[in-house]
Amino acid sequence: MTLEVRTASAAEREALWPAIEADHLAETPAELRAEWLADPWLVRVAGKGEGALLGRWRDHLPILAMRGVWCSERHVPEFAADALDRSREHGFSRLMSPLLPEVLLGGYRKAGMDVAYRIVAIQGRPELVLPAGPPLGVRIREGTPADLSAVARIDAASFGELWRYRQPELARVAGVERLAVAQAEGGAVIGYTLATVIRGSATLSRLATAPHARRCGIGRALLSEAARWATGNGAVTLALCTQEENAESRSLYAAAGLSEVTERFALAARDT
Repeated sequence: MTLEVRTASAAEREALWPAIEADHLAETPAELRAEWLADPWLVRVAGKGEGALLGRWRDHLPILAMRGVWCSERHVPEFAADALDRSREHGFSRLMSPLLPEVLLGGYRKAGMDVAYRIVAIQGRPELVLPAGPPLGVRIREGTPADLSAVARIDAASFGELWRYRQPELARVAGVERLAVAQAEGGAVIGYTLATVIRGSATLSRLATAPHARRCGIGRALLSEAARWATGNGAVTLALCTQEENAESRSLYAAAGLSEVTERFALAARDT
């Protein structure tokens, strides 16, 4: 029998909250409720408490992301097929799976999605990250809203179209994550990090340096400062992800004492 996937009711949305909270996909039930009120179709449910959360991948891209899926493996193709229908219905040109171990993407492949991007997970203990100070004339400080335009320029210069944020998105992320910036003598912002600590686990979601300021130790100093901040806020683990082909980034983290997870992760995608 085909599984019926549908838009969640208010009660079904509330029942899905523990899974959404556990995967850090919304800060509060009120935030999830606001998303649902604006676009109810983003929260999908089926029988026996199974569900999915959809959302735009990036503000400037017509990509619909399956942000989280909580169902038995045999029902993944039906949730993916439903998301594909919603993607077409709402004018998206591409559908993206959640980031998962590549071996768990079989259900998405059955729905016609192929592995599009391979991701390396990196982890370690923040207190063991090798200390590194910034080069002469550079200081690292907590960021403020006034830094966001400079941070957005660095982001655009550091990441491809698929991965970069525009300034409004950066402002939203910086509202819930800790922004730190590297500031050169004279005041120019030349690098930044975004990080969180949740129940003893730190995540470094972003680290970037302006192109003209690379290869002089700013990236190492930003990583070191983020690790110190994480340790000071109770983190016992530090995790991050980077694209498999990003050899420079992987080298930076390895040199700092972090280790790559053997298991490989990936995003599957399909044009709609």
